[in-house]
Amino acid sequence: MKIIILYLTLLVGICSCDLQEKETTYISNIDRTLQSKVTYILKNKLSELNALSGQAIIMEVQTGQIKAMVGLEKKDSANYQPSENLPQTQTLGLIQPLSILAALETGKVKLSDTVNVGNGIYSNNGIEIKDHNWQRGGYGTITIQQGLAVSSEIAVYKTIEKAFGSEQAYQAQLNKMGINLDSLTTLKMLTLYNDIAKNGNIASKANTDSLKQALKYVVTDGLGQSAKSEKVQVAGKTGTLQLENGSYIVEFCGYFPADNPQYSIIVSINKEGLPAAGFMAGEVFRQIVDYMNK
Repeated sequence: MKIIILYLTLLVGICSCDLQEKETTYISNIDRTLQSKVTYILKNKLSELNALSGQAIIMEVQTGQIKAMVGLEKKDSANYQPSENLPQTQTLGLIQPLSILAALETGKVKLSDTVNVGNGIYSNNGIEIKDHNWQRGGYGTITIQQGLAVSSEIAVYKTIEKAFGSEQAYQAQLNKMGINLDSLTTLKMLTLYNDIAKNGNIASKANTDSLKQALKYVVTDGLGQSAKSEKVQVAGKTGTLQLENGSYIVEFCGYFPADNPQYSIIVSINKEGLPAAGFMAGEVFRQIVDYMNK
């Protein structure tokens, strides 16, 4: 099945960083106080991780206006400076919910369906997929929602395989939802999550509502727990990707309050070496949320 090749290409392909935001106009209404605080929070985390660079963008859900947009790049061992030319890259972990939503739209799967991810290693068409816990024996049989919560690449892959009979069908559904896999920059990804948050036109309300429940579950019971705030319930997803230069992009994208979204936020950090996981970006997300809900 060609869909296998398409998704596996996304899964194992090393991503380049030359994507640019095109054909979309974003309205900025920057809150200077918020911008300053986000810069402070992000800079501290980058310094802690000795990261190469980082980004944080805050969008108002209903209007789509950008309230803060921070990009920082490491200039020397202890100095991070603003940068407008940071990597704009696809992130598979953040694509997972969008692929699941596309699958839900077919009516062939639902989040409560189970999928067997076995011992965390799955081979198909000569390409091997490994879940992050494969060395610990994998997750076995789990629901699609649980698979999303623990970022199981195998669970997402098998869900897509079940829902779509061809690459053309998968691509057609993504296109119908306004998703172009070749241009999913950081800002475009935030816009898609923002659309989910406000029950926009990306998919049916019923399936969007189901995904929103799953994104809450990611934070309460999954790998997104570092983004959990004691002040307000949030929803979102972690993401991790290795770039062609060997460094990693770790991200978290989500929104709050989970049941009445007002703001959506994406945090993206580029760092060298392991450990590299989305929870690192989730911690920045939580600090921003806590500040905005003082």
